[in-house]
Amino acid sequence: MEQSSSRSLVLKMPLVYINQLLLSIVITAFVLVPYVNSEPISKYCLSEIKQKYKSGNISEKPTTQIPIPINNGKTFYITKRQNDDLLVKQRGDEKIFQQVKAKQYKYGEINELILSKTGYWLWINGDETDYVALIKTYKTSIELEKPIPLPKLYSKPCSFIEEWFGNCLLAQGHYSYVLDRIFVTGHSSTWLGSTNLFTYEITGKEIKLLKPSQTISSMLFDWQQQHPHKLLEISNPSGVIFQDINKSKIFYDGKNFTPFKKCSKE
Repeated sequence: MEQSSSRSLVLKMPLVYINQLLLSIVITAFVLVPYVNSEPISKYCLSEIKQKYKSGNISEKPTTQIPIPINNGKTFYITKRQNDDLLVKQRGDEKIFQQVKAKQYKYGEINELILSKTGYWLWINGDETDYVALIKTYKTSIELEKPIPLPKLYSKPCSFIEEWFGNCLLAQGHYSYVLDRIFVTGHSSTWLGSTNLFTYEITGKEIKLLKPSQTISSMLFDWQQQHPHKLLEISNPSGVIFQDINKSKIFYDGKNFTPFKKCSKE
């Protein structure tokens, strides 16, 4: 983050509102405004500004091929093939060492692959179902373990009957580059389909239920990136921003939750 002349700190990624009917796009960006310079994050409020961007500058092609170097100097690739298949191949060799399926049960395909900073697990972003897959490296090869689906949460409240008939859409997970983990927020199914919100943090095969003082209702995104959407992140201090059921914004650094102050204009 860099401090501007107006004593405000701009987030690493602006939140974007896209009007697809216009050539220029109105972007609502959040700006961190400190009450006093060099104060902790709890002393900041989150304010909105609007900017215009050309439509040609908002798209970024997601990665669907990941290189994995090993100790003998060789490099393997994990590559998406067709809809929901992943192949493991060695560079310069057409032989398929492994084929793994990250099943999309009704429709869609794998949109994006992201290798964790540790290199030990892979984030598989699917149209319908998202996965994490652990990676084992050996002296002469690698192994991609069976993908593990994210905890089953739905994008909207879902009753047991609706779930049984497959009428509820799964909530999508999102990878944080600054925290090197995945977050998913959504509703667990209930008898009558009432609101039942949960947020999980996933690092490899470790799954943690987040429990702030107020229930998280959503995550904030960088809408400049049309598809797949990326989380709105702060690089220093490192963290992501959630919104709770009271529409208050919360900063999360991987350990602690810190609510933002209300800006004076609000």
